[in-house]
Amino acid sequence: MRDLPIELVSAVVQDVSATVDLLHLRSLNRSYRELVTPHAFSKLHIKNSIQSAQNCRQIIGAASLAIHVREVVYDSRDNEHFRLPPDNVDSADAGSELEEVLTHAFCGITALPEIESVVLNFWPSFLCQESGREVCENPFWFINRQLTLLHAIYHGMKTSRLTTLSLNNVILPSTGYDFVSSLMDSPLSHISVSVVANAEVSAWSASNNINGSLGALLPPSNPTLKSIVLRSPQGAYHSLTTRLSSFYYPSLESLVLENIIFDHTPSFDGVEEFVIRHKDTLQRLELQSCACYVPDPATDVRQWSTIWQRWAAELTSLTEFVVNNGDHRYVLFDADRGYIPHREISILVYEDDSSSLQVFKENIAAGQVAVV
Repeated sequence: MRDLPIELVSAVVQDVSATVDLLHLRSLNRSYRELVTPHAFSKLHIKNSIQSAQNCRQIIGAASLAIHVREVVYDSRDNEHFRLPPDNVDSADAGSELEEVLTHAFCGITALPEIESVVLNFWPSFLCQESGREVCENPFWFINRQLTLLHAIYHGMKTSRLTTLSLNNVILPSTGYDFVSSLMDSPLSHISVSVVANAEVSAWSASNNINGSLGALLPPSNPTLKSIVLRSPQGAYHSLTTRLSSFYYPSLESLVLENIIFDHTPSFDGVEEFVIRHKDTLQRLELQSCACYVPDPATDVRQWSTIWQRWAAELTSLTEFVVNNGDHRYVLFDADRGYIPHREISILVYEDDSSSLQVFKENIAAGQVAVV
């Protein structure tokens, strides 16, 4: 490959995605190194191990490499399902050392002049430096590592160019983190948060509602944020409380909500009012597996049709609305099992809901916009 025309080499490099292959190409000669380096180091992967975190620090410390990093991804495990192990093995020394090295690595994002995105994936295990084995963590270390990394990232955001933050498998605190609420000039234009299922957490927490408010990791109100994705726990037990009354983003354009419970009576803290507060700017709204809460079987439901009609009248800037027919449900709350389907809903209610949803979609489509 050393004698190939430079144009052909460049085309080949663009089609290579495996980091190992890119590094092999980069080692061939100076021309390959110059072509491959921007591609090889545009995304920096950090595994949940001390060695990987140390390698990351070396890359961040090398100005010739750091300038190419656009995205940092922590502990990516494709297609793996989050599950806390039944028998945790407490390795306090290894966990503490790992957190220290990871903290230094993520505080170093301020040295990445072109950084745009950080993705943090939290799993209840890590690679032990001494044995190379995957070690199941004690729950304390799992939560503490999450806190440590979030603190480091928010510290780095004070001076970095970071615009996108994705947090997967987080446990939300019962009270907001001070380092989140104190970052008044957040640089983020997009934030995505998915929360560990309460059904998993309860296995070791002895509590069905360890997760706090859905807004615990949202930045304070600011004019920068344009896109939010909030994915609540799946499965049984409590859905997240909302407490969103203090949040308003005057530039918000896109909102995705998954597995969120809507209040029986609209409140300023609730999701429905949060959506309405952004009616002047919200252009895209997506609901996946959301449900309306019903206090008890004898209480009349507050129909989805009421919400569709209200949004149709007030969300005048909306250009795209994504919701599956039949994906809007009603739930009761059971103290032992959490939110459960309300099975005594009249077919007339569902027909009215579907009819109102269709009218809502047609109103949007009349503006010649995308409706899914």
